[in-house]
Amino acid sequence: MIEIENGIIPNNQDGILISKLCGALASDGTIYKQDKIWNEYPETSYYFELADEWKESVALVSEWIEKIINKKGAIKPYRGSFRYRIGSKKLVSYLHSLGFSYGCKAKTVSIPKEVLSKEREFQLAFITGVLIFDGTVKMNGTTEFCTISKKLRDQMVEILKKENIHLWTFKTKMTKWSSGWKYGFSSRSFDFFMRMLEGPKLKKLILIRKGQKLSIKELHSLFPLREWSKIPFIKEIYKQIKSVSPNSIHYKNLSNNISEKYKVKFNRNTLLNYLNLLVKSEVIKRSSRGWYKLPDNIQVPNHLGIIIDGKA
Repeated sequence: MIEIENGIIPNNQDGILISKLCGALASDGTIYKQDKIWNEYPETSYYFELADEWKESVALVSEWIEKIINKKGAIKPYRGSFRYRIGSKKLVSYLHSLGFSYGCKAKTVSIPKEVLSKEREFQLAFITGVLIFDGTVKMNGTTEFCTISKKLRDQMVEILKKENIHLWTFKTKMTKWSSGWKYGFSSRSFDFFMRMLEGPKLKKLILIRKGQKLSIKELHSLFPLREWSKIPFIKEIYKQIKSVSPNSIHYKNLSNNISEKYKVKFNRNTLLNYLNLLVKSEVIKRSSRGWYKLPDNIQVPNHLGIIIDGKA
């Protein structure tokens, strides 16, 4: 348990942990102070809530908060993601004292003045907390961040520029359902972000840049389905390549097979990116240019429901 005093972040490793939690709160977290929320809460409820598609990322925040207040919250599935919630007047009041508002704060959120007054380690810890949830690692290894708070983006860019890394800022229009702009930055300073990131996004960056032996299940969890694509690329590619084993299949034939099966068209570069991931994780191998096959003596994991020696 960490001794916390309203409005103050300790000048030690505990303070760095708190700065990281502040980053998580600035991205996908919310603090509430409301009356009669649910029966499980008292008359006036103070609680911290955070949701993300990766349970592993949400679990990191659960661990941080347990270290700070010595109390466990609950992680439960919620609308296709995982939600963490904990009731604590002490924690919520403390975070509010650092400058975080109650309820929705996406457009106005910024780095707390207390974090900005600290040394670079505290500021970078805050950015780590933000990137764990609102950061993106693209297929080419680029790390990207996007927010609707221009002030938060600009503050983060100012801090990162002091680290002598190359980055590009951008703004994009919101979707047709929302008005306004999103502000972001991207960078290909791979080594720097390998030190900054934690959780699934660090695993993605290591895989893309260096390669790492992973199972199909692990790959699918790192690269899940998106709203724009209902194709389970990782699993489907593996099944298609296994179906011709021990022979190879050309990526164009693979593309045609998947398009025909799912009755959709997609960019073949997307398929090549996924094939590259499967090669780097040693699930498949490139037999020659454009041709792919299973590695020799491969053992197929039966948790996928793929038939192995006549058994599912």
